[in-house]
Amino acid sequence: MIKNIFLGIFLLVAFSCNKNEDNNLVKEGKGTLFLSGGYAFCAEQIRLDNKDTLVISLFEFDIRQLKSGDRVSVKYKEKGINESCPPYIDCEVIELRKIK
Repeated sequence: MIKNIFLGIFLLVAFSCNKNEDNNLVKEGKGTLFLSGGYAFCAEQIRLDNKDTLVISLFEFDIRQLKSGDRVSVKYKEKGINESCPPYIDCEVIELRKIK
């Protein structure tokens, strides 16, 4: 009986931990950079070819070489849906490169 209880608790914890790993996956995509020039929410975006829109913060990157309309390749982790401008996706950019 006690073994069954511990087994149930173990399985519950194992499945709960497995769900959190999906949020930490590094994803890749290609799309078009959009910079509005403002300080508003969703001012900096990458509009991916698969129709998703990533809301990004470019403070970590040197964007002097990039401008709105540039094609980029991006590696990112999803943080969740941006509540200020749904259905856009908040993300943490890991790598951002200009492509031709």
